[in-house]
Amino acid sequence: MDNIEHLTCTKFPELDRPLMLAAWSGWSDAGECATLAIREIATQLNAQYFASIDPEEFYIFSQERPLVRNTSDGRRELQWPRNDLYYWQSNLSGVPDLVLMHGTEPQLKWRTYTTAIATLAKTLNVELLANVGALLDSVPHTREPRVLCTSVDDDLGERYGHVRYPRPNYEGPTGMTSATIDAFSKQGIKSVSIWGHAPHYLQVNRNPSITLAMLNEISKLASLPLNTQGLEEDAEEFKETVSRAVEGQAEIRSYVAQLEERYDDEITAAEDRDSGEVVQELDDFLRSRSSGNGHPQNND
Repeated sequence: MDNIEHLTCTKFPELDRPLMLAAWSGWSDAGECATLAIREIATQLNAQYFASIDPEEFYIFSQERPLVRNTSDGRRELQWPRNDLYYWQSNLSGVPDLVLMHGTEPQLKWRTYTTAIATLAKTLNVELLANVGALLDSVPHTREPRVLCTSVDDDLGERYGHVRYPRPNYEGPTGMTSATIDAFSKQGIKSVSIWGHAPHYLQVNRNPSITLAMLNEISKLASLPLNTQGLEEDAEEFKETVSRAVEGQAEIRSYVAQLEERYDDEITAAEDRDSGEVVQELDDFLRSRSSGNGHPQNND
C-alpha cells in the first residue's frame, strides 16, 4: 500500500471492517475521560501499535509544548505531542476488529490532519467511526453519569442495528470530533459520537465514573469483552471521596441539590417523551396494518 502523507506506519494490518474509536485530549476531553477510555480498551485488549501522525505540521509548540524527561539510562528525551493508532483483531463472533486512536487536538491544519486519518481509515476498510469525547456540564456527581450518543447517519448497518442514536441538534463552536466526522463522511464512512458529561464543579484531572459509563456505552455498541471491575471500584471510591469533600460545604451541597432536582426532572421528561413515542409508533403500526374498513388484515 502507498504511504499516507503525515502518517508514519509500521504496517497496514489486515482487518475485517473494523470499528474505529478515536479520542483527543484538550477541549473534548474533560477530566481525561475520553482518552482514558481509549487507553483502557487498548490496554485490556493488548492492542498493537501500528501508526502515528507526525506532529510537525499541526501544532504551535509554544502552546502545545513538548515534554522532556530523563530516561533510565541517563539520557534526556523529548516527547512531542502524540497521535498514536493501534489495532486489535477480535476473532470473536459478533465483535468487530478495532482501530484505536488517542491523540492531541492540533492547533493547525485540521482539514489536512483529518484527511490523513480518514484516508487511513478508508485504506483499512473501516466500517464505522465512533468519536469519544467528554465535556463539563451542569450535572450532579450523585446521579448516574450522563452519556449522550448521536449519529448523523440514520442507518448504521446490520452490525450496529441494535443501537438507535438520535441526530445531533447542537449548533456552535466545535472541535476535532466534528471535523473528523466531516472528513470520514467524504470517504463514505458512517460515524457516531459518544459524549460523557462530567460535573463542572469538580476540578479533577480524572473522573473514573464518567470513563466507566463511556466504556459501558462503547461495549454496548461493539460487544467488547472488557473487565470493568477495577474501574467500578475506582468510580465508587471517587464518588465517596467527592461526597466527603462537599459534606461540610453548605453552599456546594445546596448547588448539588439543585442539580439533582433538575437532573431528575429531565429524566422524568425523557421517560414521558419516550412513552409518547412508543404509543405513536404503535398507532402508526396498527394503521399500516389496517384494511380499508379499519379492521386488521389477515395475513395467514
